[in-house]
Amino acid sequence: MSISTNRLKINFDVDAIRDDFVFIRFSRERKKNWNGAAELDYFIGKDFNADAVMFQYGKYAYAMFKKPVDVYQLLEGIRVNKEFDDNAVTEVFPSISQHDPEECICEAWLAQILLNSLSSSKSRFAKYHYCNLTGSLLLVQDFEGKNKDYLDVAKVTLTSDYLLEVKIVRYRTKISILAELKKTNDNKRKEELKNALEKPYYRVELATNSLRRHLPRDGEVDAKLIYIECGLKGKKASAAFLDFSNIDRFYKSRAGILHNVISKVSEDLSKYINVGFHNIEVDETIELNNTLLKKPEQLRSLLDNQLINITDKIKNQESEDLINAVKIFLYPNYVTDEKLISYSKKDKEGALNFRIIHTEDYYEKMNLEDEYIPSTDLIYRQHLTIKSIEAITNATLKTSIKELLIKRDISTRTLNLFDWAKLKLTGVWTFAAWDENASNVIFMEIFPDGSFQFYKIDYQDIFNYQKFQKYRELMIDSYGNKIKTLEGLVISDTNDINQILCTDEVSLPDLTKIEAIINEVNTELPENKRTGTDLAALLQEFMTKVFKKDSDELILSIEELIELGSSELNKTSFRKVLNDKLGKNTNVASELRQYLLTQHQIRLSFPKQKESLEDLFDASLNIRYFGETAKEAYYFVGGRRESVQFSFKDACHLRKIVAVNDSKLIFSQLLPTMDTDFVRTGQSTVIPFPFKYIREYKNFGVAQ
Repeated sequence: MSISTNRLKINFDVDAIRDDFVFIRFSRERKKNWNGAAELDYFIGKDFNADAVMFQYGKYAYAMFKKPVDVYQLLEGIRVNKEFDDNAVTEVFPSISQHDPEECICEAWLAQILLNSLSSSKSRFAKYHYCNLTGSLLLVQDFEGKNKDYLDVAKVTLTSDYLLEVKIVRYRTKISILAELKKTNDNKRKEELKNALEKPYYRVELATNSLRRHLPRDGEVDAKLIYIECGLKGKKASAAFLDFSNIDRFYKSRAGILHNVISKVSEDLSKYINVGFHNIEVDETIELNNTLLKKPEQLRSLLDNQLINITDKIKNQESEDLINAVKIFLYPNYVTDEKLISYSKKDKEGALNFRIIHTEDYYEKMNLEDEYIPSTDLIYRQHLTIKSIEAITNATLKTSIKELLIKRDISTRTLNLFDWAKLKLTGVWTFAAWDENASNVIFMEIFPDGSFQFYKIDYQDIFNYQKFQKYRELMIDSYGNKIKTLEGLVISDTNDINQILCTDEVSLPDLTKIEAIINEVNTELPENKRTGTDLAALLQEFMTKVFKKDSDELILSIEELIELGSSELNKTSFRKVLNDKLGKNTNVASELRQYLLTQHQIRLSFPKQKESLEDLFDASLNIRYFGETAKEAYYFVGGRRESVQFSFKDACHLRKIVAVNDSKLIFSQLLPTMDTDFVRTGQSTVIPFPFKYIREYKNFGVAQ
């Protein structure tokens, strides 16, 4: 089995690029980068009409001009412009490799500037030609929102190691930023808004579905039409990684945008570059099937004879309502003995304590002591705030219970949520994570029987300094800071050490097939198969030739369609008739949909059978391990097949495993430790679950 990732394979036709384009490089010393540099606007004025610019990498900026162009006059014209007095202006040439002896633009930089040209103006009038001047490709996906106060824009960039990335960036109208600035009393927020107003101004260009810089020729600044990069307080710009509920949502999802960009490259830039996604072969798969929190009997057994205490530190009607919600959730579904649920003024040792408090903002505003108290080895606590009472659901409370069970495990130093023995590991295995606050390392040593110990080794502890330093050196960069991508160390009983590193490479499902299927679902019924009579005949044919047995549900469907006679139906109304009579997930409904597709090319819905999901979404499901060499391997953790609806919120990031020094790769033995649903409720964890225990232990307080 192979899957694709967002790493691009690019073949350049350098000769064709040289034949059609001229590249100018600018370097500056006064600033480290070119972001927001107003002088780049001159490349789309009356004197210079660049096809694209690119300035995302350090002190260099590049402009690409379509030939024919007089290079000598172009360079002279730029150099005499006062805006470029302090900048070195040089012609450079396209090249595949940076090892080319002549001054060049090459590799990912060359690919990026070609990508940026996708949003260049296509006007037949030369004076209206422009590039987007953003240094990257900014695509406006929410066209319906062009007159709203903000736009969430897709920023498409190519990293130096050829990863094609889509990030969602929020742009707001100048008038909305000014309005918020006028209203806010938060000094920190005021400063953020003032800084935003200093950023470049952009306009929506519907001809290319992109943002472009506001230019002097556009006239006076209209604060209602000018967009500036600026977020909304407390609201993050985002888009689902993949949405396949309909074609519009597909194209607005990040994976759909990637797919669309590659399609545009094939259409508009095929003369210069040939682009495809990198493919990898999967070596090992572990199907995700552990569902501890989805089975009430398992959670009930974990709570058997366990005292649960509720401490109300507010004592008003809202807190009383919250107490009742907790009790109704617990009894009798998970706690069968009501006497095990208690209420007290203080938290109890050995109990699972729900502690009801106000939010941190409330205590700060009222100048009161915050009632939040961390868990300890004697008392485990989970805090609930009354502000969140409307958001309290069974799923939220189930998450709270599992958090308390993890804290109970930490207190007893015994794993109860995972059967460690099933891994059949010998000796002690160690997990090491960096403590950001203390700049040291926390270790969790797990024994074969599932018992464990924590060690927080301080460099001031001279007895353990050597052990601390040995692992610390494997977790820091040359500047003494934690390696940014490092998520932890795993040490086997034979002292083989593996690093876990997160990458920006993500797996991609079969986007071409998914797009084709969505379009098939969206197509109209064939002209000769749209009336009730026509469709009734198809169902009768299916029942006679394929199903070959009486079905009251089919007969009722046929009768309803016959009654409609010559009236035409669309797919939505046809689906409704079938769903009402046959159901959505019955055998007869499934067989009928397959028959209509194979015999009459009518696709009624997106297929979600096991085989279809595995074919389309292998790159987003289960645990996949691959690329193993003597020293390196990769893996990713996807979702559960049964949980697939019509979207994937997040992409699956590849994680790199590195065997350090003379160590062997031992990580594959730990793959089952990510087939759990108690780290991220209802989802599997992307790194071994012991790191969750380390994070919780780090937040424990001192027992008093």
